[in-house]
Amino acid sequence: MIAVKGMYDGKTVVLDKSPVTHECEVIVTFLDTPVYSNDDGSLAYLFKDFIDDGIREPIIDFGEAIGNEQW
Repeated sequence: MIAVKGMYDGKTVVLDKSPVTHECEVIVTFLDTPVYSNDDGSLAYLFKDFIDDGIREPIIDFGEAIGNEQW
């Protein structure tokens, strides 16, 4: 079984790309999430309902790295 992302335009299901090169049966699941037509691949949708409360937390200084940590 393979999962493939696609869109439903109201009439047909359009796949982003198909790894299958032969005819086969499919199961289509319709998700409840809205479609953003201007999706540019960013994570901006995570902040679409963000309300800035004006409170800022100080940056934590973890000191010098002692191993492979990078900050």
